[in-house]
Amino acid sequence: MKMHIIAGLAAFVLIIAGASLGYSGTNACGNDAVCKEFAALSEAGQYGKIVEKVNPNRSYSAAARDLIGQAYLMVAGREGNTPAQEEQFCLKALEYGASSAYMGLYFIHAGNDVAKALGYLKQYVGTKPQDSVPYVLLGEAAYEQRNYADAKAYLQEAKKVARGKSANLDWLLFQTSYLTGDYTLASTMLDSSFAQGKTVGDLKALVSADTRFAEMGKKSEFRKFMNILNGTTTAKIYLRS
Repeated sequence: MKMHIIAGLAAFVLIIAGASLGYSGTNACGNDAVCKEFAALSEAGQYGKIVEKVNPNRSYSAAARDLIGQAYLMVAGREGNTPAQEEQFCLKALEYGASSAYMGLYFIHAGNDVAKALGYLKQYVGTKPQDSVPYVLLGEAAYEQRNYADAKAYLQEAKKVARGKSANLDWLLFQTSYLTGDYTLASTMLDSSFAQGKTVGDLKALVSADTRFAEMGKKSEFRKFMNILNGTTTAKIYLRS
């Protein structure tokens, strides 16, 4: 069975949130009995029971609010939920500080209201998440809209927070940098994407299919690629040390 997107997101966030809070079991709750109860239910995977016990008129400690927000995220990903139910649970998660719920709202609306979906992503990146995915999605969207400056900014931020290297991210950043006129960064990102698996064939296909890159072979920053771009050779590319 395919894992529900929002459930997968919530499970990941639950792990990260627990690590960032530095708690094990009920340790982060101190003497807060309600928080301890929610922590025990969370450890048992009984997120629905947490949601049932939440009193919207009551004030909760920061640790308890974290647990409530995570519970709403997990409940949002339950099998059988309608999109409307998922949305309501994600919105409740946001009320309790679970900002990653913006990603859930993005996925809910991405197929039918792109502008609304991207709006949620922009709100999410406003919280400075340590997650490259929303930045990449916004970068791709800006690129498709030919807003290359924004695309470059989003993709550069994605690289800053990424937990590893990505040939596809560097390849897209190479293109956006080139189209903003930052040929030095574009060349560097092209080198990096080649080092991670992109090929001469990928570059030649891009240049031949997209007229925006037709003059690349004349740019001094890409002199090492000139023979390839001009179609005279398919020799090896020697990467910068």
